[in-house]
Amino acid sequence: MRNQALVKRYAEGLAGALKSVEEYDAVRRELSEFSDILETNANLRDVLLRPFLPAEKKTRIVEDVLDRQSCLEKTRRFVHLLLRHRRMEILSPVLRDLPSLWNEHHGVVSFEIRSVVPVEDGQRIKLEAELRKLEGRPVSCAYVLDPGIVGGLYIKKGNMVYDVSLKGQLERLKEIIRER
Repeated sequence: MRNQALVKRYAEGLAGALKSVEEYDAVRRELSEFSDILETNANLRDVLLRPFLPAEKKTRIVEDVLDRQSCLEKTRRFVHLLLRHRRMEILSPVLRDLPSLWNEHHGVVSFEIRSVVPVEDGQRIKLEAELRKLEGRPVSCAYVLDPGIVGGLYIKKGNMVYDVSLKGQLERLKEIIRER
């Protein structure tokens, strides 16, 4: 739990530091590329996570990688912040949480929509219009394919869930039967 709180703190700090959509898109892309490099290069990851390697050496290695990517200053500062505080392992979870925190910081409500089959464009437009109407402000929807819900939709906003899936209905029916 402590790690999740730490991830949220860093993601919120980063979301608050990014001032425009263009800057957000660029920094998120650069951090994703850096994270991909760490994921695919075990030697680099091990070196950066090694506690006994001098910080100056790690900094030079990170600078070399960031120079090859031609990263923005905010990307560089965030990576160095993680490195300095020995938190490089939370980069991937920070990137996972960043979009919803960015949206929240800018007054956009984030929804996760799960379905068995891809939601068609016309259905997306109607669904997003209805969610905008319900929320009274802009919405951002992330669509995920999930064969486990069998049919229908599973809509999540923060900790709130609107489960109109077949699986959810069957679970509710099962609870009703148990109570009798």
